[in-house]
Amino acid sequence: MTRTPYDTFLSDQTLATARDAATDPHTVPVAITAPNGEQCSWCECPDGPDSPHNQRGYRCPGCPQPAAAVVSVHARPVLRYDFPACDRHQTDIIASVVRTVGGRL
Repeated sequence: MTRTPYDTFLSDQTLATARDAATDPHTVPVAITAPNGEQCSWCECPDGPDSPHNQRGYRCPGCPQPAAAVVSVHARPVLRYDFPACDRHQTDIIASVVRTVGGRL
């Protein structure tokens, strides 16, 4: 799915608001915006000692689904991480971000 001009406008406004909120060092804003044709970035590989990620040269293909949204995390006003997410993995990505920054789910 490609963004419409209106989607781009809304995404830009949302990202600007999150960026401004990131000036507070006690806040880690998360913005959810429209995708622009990206593939979901969530890894579906198993964890643990038998994970294929433990094999030299392994390249994770990620989830093959198209992204339904982009989850953007602002660590600072000039530091943003974007995670394209399909409908199935959007909540997983947000939960992972919350756990990483110290929240509990």
